Amino acid sequence: MKPSRISLKSVRPPLPKATVKPYQFPPLASIQAVELPNNGFGVNNYSICKTKYGHWPVYKKVQNTKVTTEIKRIKGDIEQFKNDLLQAHPLLKPENIMVNKVAGYVNVKGDVVEDIKQIFTENIKTV
Repeated sequence: MKPSRISLKSVRPPLPKATVKPYQFPPLASIQAVELPNNGFGVNNYSICKTKYGHWPVYKKVQNTKVTTEIKRIKGDIEQFKNDLLQAHPLLKPENIMVNKVAGYVNVKGDVVEDIKQIFTENIKTV
């Protein structure tokens, strides 16, 4: 006789029921941000990734007669990046730097692309 599903079900021994209760996750409302692991990123630190070709994401943007330098791909604390940039490049003024926290980029008045790329090469560790 060929075994079938029905005959195999009747032969299978019953398994004991699990006595251990499954883990209950705590509700999200009870978890604080301080309790989470790796919650330090974005507080007084930032990361700037290079492009896939190995270049820094610093671009010259020309709109009519207005020339600005755009720094993209900033993740983390952008205000801290702005402060570090002001310290590294003493000729920049705070009123000439505009920060977009949502999009993660910084606009600097004037053409300072090469200066900023040099600062990045000297000061930022690459992984």
